[in-house]
Amino acid sequence: MKEHGGVVEWRSPRKWCVLAQNTRSQRSSIFFGTILLAILLADFELLSFTFTKLRPDLFDRREAFLSQLRSEDFERFKQQFASDTIGWDNPAGQTRSQQNCVGVEITYTYDHDRLRVHGATPARDAVVLVAGDSYTHGDEVADSESFPASLERILQVPVANFGVGGYGPEQALLKLEGLIDRFPRARVVVLAIMSDDVRRMVNSYRPVYYGETGITFGLKPYVLDGEFHGLIGDEPFRDFPSMQAAANTAFDTDFWRRAGARFPYSAAAVEALLLPSFYLPVINNLGRLIGRPDYEAIYYLPSVRRSLRAVYDRFAGMAQSRNIRAVIAFVPGDGSDQTNGLLAIGAATEPQRVHVTFINVGRDFDRSQFSRGPGCHPSPLGYRMIGADVARAVDPLLTATAARP
Repeated sequence: MKEHGGVVEWRSPRKWCVLAQNTRSQRSSIFFGTILLAILLADFELLSFTFTKLRPDLFDRREAFLSQLRSEDFERFKQQFASDTIGWDNPAGQTRSQQNCVGVEITYTYDHDRLRVHGATPARDAVVLVAGDSYTHGDEVADSESFPASLERILQVPVANFGVGGYGPEQALLKLEGLIDRFPRARVVVLAIMSDDVRRMVNSYRPVYYGETGITFGLKPYVLDGEFHGLIGDEPFRDFPSMQAAANTAFDTDFWRRAGARFPYSAAAVEALLLPSFYLPVINNLGRLIGRPDYEAIYYLPSVRRSLRAVYDRFAGMAQSRNIRAVIAFVPGDGSDQTNGLLAIGAATEPQRVHVTFINVGRDFDRSQFSRGPGCHPSPLGYRMIGADVARAVDPLLTATAARP
């Protein structure tokens, strides 16, 4: 019997038996459901563990990388290349030699402002200033064969080469800001951005983004979601422990960070799949199968487009404050990409288009002659192609400013 509001309800023994059976059935279902869930989770954990072992390249690799850093190498980097503002720079007042991708010895000559020299005219007399990465610097060709040197011959005015290997657009811009007032004759300034440079723009420590880099101490400024940031850490080039601490932080916080391969491995696998370091390369590889250019996917991210606009704004402001004409030239990495530059230009606002001349370089390129082969920088002819296209944008601006006192 059971009482409800003073009314007694009679339940027969049979009903009590059915109720008990239902209760036992529910408990049994919960028990077996729990067991099944535990088995599924264990299977997923095992699969995730196997995934981390089969594809360690998709997970955090700091331990192997940071263990290779040596204090004596850091001291050499600090003395010759380190910069608290831009991360690294060319050596000052030196001539260096290095073999290019086909085994030819190349000489690189730098002045005391760390600019690559390509002629008899002092860089300080330059009318056109060109900043950028290794494509501007002229990696793998002689001093006189870089694209700024070619631009000088075409325009018949002195051109200064601010290019530095491995730079993102934010580093190239910061180098310009630090030196531009030493060039009183400058009338046009060019920021050259290669296809891969936008991926570098969001990166705070070069090895997090590109593990095979030779720039092992490559802490750098970066632009994230439209905001400029300096080097990670408190004076990271002060000493070797400071450098190590900053590098370790970068592996945790960088845009290109990877998940740690540790227990629970299922959580690590899910985290890895959700990070740009995983899904952007996957999208790029799929795009390559249907003929899309490398690096395209990152240009669609809203945060990256905001960061591009921040670079455009800062570059335009620098040029306007000095009454200099500004050009941003997007250079294809392999000589054929005509999409990424247009996507990057499409991120610009209307006011930015008023103050900056944008150019998508490469409309007449002969891809077969652009470089010496896979893994190589442009050939001398490839650099001349870049110079000729940039000259089309710069020449009218020089004409327009010719009468300026």
